[in-house]
Amino acid sequence: MGKAFAEHSFYCIKCGNKGIPLSRSQGHKHGSMHRKKLYCLHCKEEVNHIECKTPEEVETFFINFQNGVYIDEAEESVSYLRNSRIG
Repeated sequence: MGKAFAEHSFYCIKCGNKGIPLSRSQGHKHGSMHRKKLYCLHCKEEVNHIECKTPEEVETFFINFQNGVYIDEAEESVSYLRNSRIG
């Protein structure tokens, strides 16, 4: 039998938009609200995205996003990537 896959959503911490969903094997486990650097189609740059596996995690992401929880992390993420390309 083949591996079972689940589709996980990723949300940009800079703009809050949903990125391209990725299929993950069922055995591929990360903690809740895992970060992954992905290209954001809205921001037009590589930014940390938060992986949401359940509707509850999506709701938590949007509450945190609206409360500005990710502002500093988004700036650090973008600054780090810009500086690493220069050097």
